[in-house]
Amino acid sequence: MCIDCLKWCRAYLVAAVAIALAMPVAVATNILVGQAEAEEEEESVLRIGFMQKVDSMNPNVGLVDAAYVFYGLVYDTPHVIDEDMEIVGNLCTDWYVDEDYIPYGSAWIMEFTQNARWHDGERLTADDVVFTLNLNCRNYTTMWAYQPYAYYMEYAEKIDEYTVRVHYFDRATEMPMPAAYARMICIPILPEHVLHTWSPTDISFNWEGVFDDTDPPIVGTGPFMADENIYEEFLEGNKLTLLRNPDYFWQYEKEGAPEIEFDRLEMHFFDDSTAMAFALEIGELDVAQFPPHDYHTIKQKVDSGDLQDVVAYDGPKCTQYWTEIAINANEGGPNPSRLDPVIRQAMAMATNKEYIIDNFYVGYGEPGTTLIPPVNEEWHYEPTEEELYDYDIDAANDLLEEGGYRYTPESPDVRVCTADSYAVQNNLVTEGTPLQYDMAIRQEYPEEKDVAQYIVGEWDKIGIEIDYSIMTEAALGTYVYSYEYDTMMWYWSADVDPMYQLFCQATASYGGWNDNRYYNEAYEENFSLSVREFVVDKRKEYVDNCQRINYLDAYYIILCYVDQTYAWRTDTFTGWGDWDAHPGRSVDNFWTGNPLYFDLVPGETEQTEVPWLAVAAGVGVIAATVVAIVALKRRGGKKGKPEKEKISPLGE
Repeated sequence: MCIDCLKWCRAYLVAAVAIALAMPVAVATNILVGQAEAEEEEESVLRIGFMQKVDSMNPNVGLVDAAYVFYGLVYDTPHVIDEDMEIVGNLCTDWYVDEDYIPYGSAWIMEFTQNARWHDGERLTADDVVFTLNLNCRNYTTMWAYQPYAYYMEYAEKIDEYTVRVHYFDRATEMPMPAAYARMICIPILPEHVLHTWSPTDISFNWEGVFDDTDPPIVGTGPFMADENIYEEFLEGNKLTLLRNPDYFWQYEKEGAPEIEFDRLEMHFFDDSTAMAFALEIGELDVAQFPPHDYHTIKQKVDSGDLQDVVAYDGPKCTQYWTEIAINANEGGPNPSRLDPVIRQAMAMATNKEYIIDNFYVGYGEPGTTLIPPVNEEWHYEPTEEELYDYDIDAANDLLEEGGYRYTPESPDVRVCTADSYAVQNNLVTEGTPLQYDMAIRQEYPEEKDVAQYIVGEWDKIGIEIDYSIMTEAALGTYVYSYEYDTMMWYWSADVDPMYQLFCQATASYGGWNDNRYYNEAYEENFSLSVREFVVDKRKEYVDNCQRINYLDAYYIILCYVDQTYAWRTDTFTGWGDWDAHPGRSVDNFWTGNPLYFDLVPGETEQTEVPWLAVAAGVGVIAATVVAIVALKRRGGKKGKPEKEKISPLGE
């Protein structure tokens, strides 16, 4: 810009400011009053970004991890995991085997805190616990959400106002049975005084998770409470707002009287990961977990110094999250030829997990093998070299050829089932049926579309054709549990006790948790023994056997033990801690009692609600004056580019 232009701009800007300063004092006064009121009402807010939306506020309905994070904020469970992934009590202050009952371990005593109150002010007692546990175990099919804990429960009974005895049994024989897994029960306790007249069907399926006639509309005991707008926010789908519970019982139970130091927690939901990354960078989010590619970009910016006041963290997930290609074991579905183990084993051999992780998870994960990930060192089983399905296209082709699945002149690119194949000999399909299968994948995880496209090309090399379709995770959940699919790509998260994860492949979870209708007699035997066995080394043998059997059957091709890929701001909050040393501090920790929230301290950068209308009124006069003067005398030069409309990363 030339000197004359600068002089001209400065002269007219001075004139504009002089005109603005001559405005009535009332405008300035209004601005100051607005600022003062904002300072008085200032609240500290923790804002968390999610690529998943909470699919239901009913804790008996939701499927996705974001929903379980929400439940863990507003409800409490008897047990939780701490920052070191150890099982600790939450509502439960003590728990032990009642030795008066045989066999040993068939009855457990649980003692509960006397300091927990429901958000509506009522005190939590043994009646609430007995109500919730019996609701789940006596209505096992209807109350499907917490089946891993409730399946072997016979009933719960009240001993006194804060003590409960839980009895366990074999559902097939109805005889008392030891339950080694009872050391960790993570069923959200529900308010008996509000729900006691409701039917199990209403509670499990028809309840929207809120009440019309209670204050607040969600009645839990958790560290956060809903405000009156929670249901409207849920319907809008952009965010959920929770308020700090000022009377949370931890301050009376835990050492150091831990309390949450911020006022509100907001869960923000994004359809676009780039928008979520932008929201973090400009300070509209405090923490979020990103898809691998977006996270990698953020990490590079942090490492280079281009992005300040942000920490990028990746490491194993405390929820033991992994992704898999699941193959339907039900005889229904489009193409039952998949029931031949030869086909599934060939699929496993044609899946290059190292390539998938390096290219689509950008290296943030480990190749998957068995049901319990290596982050759970005590219970993970790693296949031997002889058992492992190594990536080998030639071996996969040989296996299919020997199994009677061959190319023909009519089908030169896709193998077909011949009379020599298991599929034809066992009347699964007719001769000439091509090895063509469908695959359902999740919309919310863009990397999985890339994985699916890659799988299409790789399996094409062995004569297997895949047609994939993308759907929301909620739709995928409905579709999968019809057991009328060929293959799909999904995930599992799990407790630290192995029962939870092994249960998902047991026949006990048919119609509930078993998403591919898997069955193997040897698996069933070892699973049943693992539930009953209290000697850790012996139980480990049964758990390992289950994992080995399931891996060799290849109804699950576990792709990746996915790393958590988080980024958080250090200027808005401190106290994030060391997630490597203490993996249970992660936002992923969806069990109630995540210590992270009790350690976070709002930072020096204040999160103020700027009185934009008042400021705009004053600034607008100045701007309007400048625009008017500039319009009187516009100098030559390049025409300015019109400013793009600013759109919030949270939507319009």
